[in-house]
Amino acid sequence: MNCEQELTALREVIRNERKNKRITQEELAEMLEVSPTHVKHIESGHRKPSIEILFELAKILNISLDEVVFPKKETPHDVTRGKIERLLDVSDEASLRFILSVLEALREKEQADVK
Repeated sequence: MNCEQELTALREVIRNERKNKRITQEELAEMLEVSPTHVKHIESGHRKPSIEILFELAKILNISLDEVVFPKKETPHDVTRGKIERLLDVSDEASLRFILSVLEALREKEQADVK
């Protein structure tokens, strides 16, 4: 089975999310308990990540492997909602309560602006 397209997409997502989070390859390697060279090889396509490393990458970088392997045509709204959901999944209870209060305040403001 040839899955080069999926591997290319995976490499791009790993690299982009690492950079978006301002994590160096060396820092990511330390988090994964692998060598920096291993991370560089994964991002460049010289090496495929093991399933264990892949799961850890998904957790650390907050990426959905499903979305990488089985992409679907998404609207910008869907993409934003997905990012919000992934961030909510890793938020603690206090942060969730704060986010809820902000969303409720925004909703009240929108309703007041409509009237």
